[in-house]
Amino acid sequence: MGFFDALMLGIGFIIGSGIFIMPLIAAEAAGTYSLVGWLLGGVYSILAGLAFSEAAAKLPQAGGLYTYTHKAFGDFAGFFAGWTFWIGYWITIATEQEALGLYLSFLLPQISLFVRATIGVLTGLVLAYYNFKGVKIGAKIGDFFTVGKLLAIAIFVIGALLFFKVSNLFPLFPSNITVGVPTLNQLVPAIGSATVLALWAYLGVEIITVPDEEIKNAKKTVPRAIVIAVLTVTAIYLLVTTAFLGSVRWTGYVGSQSPLADVFAAITNSPIAGLVITVGGIISILGSLNAVILATSRIAFSMSRDGLFPKMFSKIHPRYNTPYAALALQTVFAIILMYTVNNFVALASLAVFFTIVPYALSSFATFKLIRNEGGKLSVLHWKGTPIVAGIASVVLILVYLSQTLVLEIAAIMLFFGLLVFIERKRIRRL
Repeated sequence: MGFFDALMLGIGFIIGSGIFIMPLIAAEAAGTYSLVGWLLGGVYSILAGLAFSEAAAKLPQAGGLYTYTHKAFGDFAGFFAGWTFWIGYWITIATEQEALGLYLSFLLPQISLFVRATIGVLTGLVLAYYNFKGVKIGAKIGDFFTVGKLLAIAIFVIGALLFFKVSNLFPLFPSNITVGVPTLNQLVPAIGSATVLALWAYLGVEIITVPDEEIKNAKKTVPRAIVIAVLTVTAIYLLVTTAFLGSVRWTGYVGSQSPLADVFAAITNSPIAGLVITVGGIISILGSLNAVILATSRIAFSMSRDGLFPKMFSKIHPRYNTPYAALALQTVFAIILMYTVNNFVALASLAVFFTIVPYALSSFATFKLIRNEGGKLSVLHWKGTPIVAGIASVVLILVYLSQTLVLEIAAIMLFFGLLVFIERKRIRRL
């Protein structure tokens, strides 16, 4: 993959279902103040992206966040970075498949969510098959999806801004939460909730680091692609959310499963216009789903190659040169989880939590890698950036652990991970 492929991989994964669904859900939490949450999510994403770009320049190897942590802190920390990274990604596969089912509601309103979700699963199986046939095919599919979704987003932003009214931004705070001017005690939790929700839309830039060994001139290409991808996505999200909030009274769309499409159809008084945004949303979800399918198997492959995952995960197909066993297993796990949880916000929260854990570990690992080289910086201008990103990640981890479902599943998965680590260490000593 070249620079354009790497950049499209990053943008294609980051811009998935989140921006087509979360503007409404975040607004329900904080109203117009949700824009602050989107801004904070962007700042966090930029800090983490800068840390990852520094690590990628120092260690241009497949595995991404797992590889950085493993190199800096050894097997135990490396395993849990990779374990949570891998779990977070196949949960993301499940979440994007669920999101696809939601967005199909504009096209297929009479069909149950279960049937639409099953269409999402079948779509995931098709994309897994094409990624099985080779990284180049997967990357080219991703390029197509990314260009398509950016075109749809541009149409929405331009069209919605034509109907923009400042009055639609008021009241700034949801009236169901408070009447009149909100207090600081109301604002902080609300903006915090909006930020947590927005993070589902932001996470993903680290995907560029995962297939490092399949990217041309990775030491230079990956850091550059990361920085450009994060800045581009942050600008796009702020534009989309501002256009969404200013073009309509968002409170009239509470409960919508395809909010951007529904809003665009209403303001243009044209179902065809809504259809265009729906197609864009579906393309966006497909692009993100394709990207995470490609990356998830590379995480398991890298850990298996290092002896921290069973050998079957590093099996390479003799013809297509892809980790076919890892692709098959992640697909099965994602399908089981999707039908078990069957709730988009819950799945998104789980995916974000299990992704932020390796964010924290790899951010601190980046700082250690910098220290190991005597403070030499390859991309960053301040060596404290990874520490700030790491501390922010720890704070977010604690926030997500306050959710009962996340806490319960996190405890189970981390305990099971500990058992796997102990077993792998035992086998390696034999």
